[in-house]
Amino acid sequence: MNKTEFSDALRRALGKLPSYEVEQSIAFYLEMIDDRMEDGMSEADAVAALGPVGAIAAQIIAETPVIPKAIAKANTGSRTLNVVLLVVFSPIWVPVALALVMAALMVYLSIWMVVVALWATVATLLLCGPIGIVGLVWCLATGYPLTAAWLLGCGLAAAGTGLFALFGVLAASKGLVQLTHSFARWIKGLFVKKVRGSGQAAPPYAPAPGSPAVPVAAGAPPAPPYGAPYPGAAYAASPCPDAYPPATAQGTIPFPTAPNAPAAGNPAPEGAQSHDHRA
Repeated sequence: MNKTEFSDALRRALGKLPSYEVEQSIAFYLEMIDDRMEDGMSEADAVAALGPVGAIAAQIIAETPVIPKAIAKANTGSRTLNVVLLVVFSPIWVPVALALVMAALMVYLSIWMVVVALWATVATLLLCGPIGIVGLVWCLATGYPLTAAWLLGCGLAAAGTGLFALFGVLAASKGLVQLTHSFARWIKGLFVKKVRGSGQAAPPYAPAPGSPAVPVAAGAPPAPPYGAPYPGAAYAASPCPDAYPPATAQGTIPFPTAPNAPAAGNPAPEGAQSHDHRA
């Protein structure tokens, strides 16, 4: 199967999905085929490495957002019939759509109203300090010293409470703002598909048919640049002409013996030992 046959089969398998979604997905996989062909694979092998067209189409349909998927299922394939059905069922779907939009908007605004209310409370408590000082001066000027002391004490107590509440409200505001962002992303995800980027792993490269693939030992990553040429493939590391001698059975490389070194098992002279200690 070549690229043209693959794109035609994928377009048929995607069926009633929106045309922009179909073309975007086909362009994504055609780019993957071109990348593999640049790496040395033939066109047929690059297409075969993607896997069955049905599995690819099922994955694309599963990743399609809820609203476009529902619209695609309701698509009859006839533009005229689609318009007629929209008009006929408008007394049902228009109020439902407006209710859902208003509900989402109210939830979003409610979260922000909580943030505004918290900061308004903190600001009011902090203002009680200056208000208490003003009340103190006014009551002393009019001859009410007990009332002046009571106003000053209440004002300072409220201002202190506001200072302590300031840190908690700051943390709560950050959490609520993050909640609004998460809620907005969730609403957007109902309509817009997540853009394919570096965060999403591409399908694994399959070895070309007939190519000898020797699996690497379990748990041992391939050593670059002689490891697997494609992500997900497992090939044995190719030997390097100038590589070090192979490891021994214990997994270590014997260290060359220094000149005049004592044989294994014989103790070193006393002078050499003291020299080692000084080093």
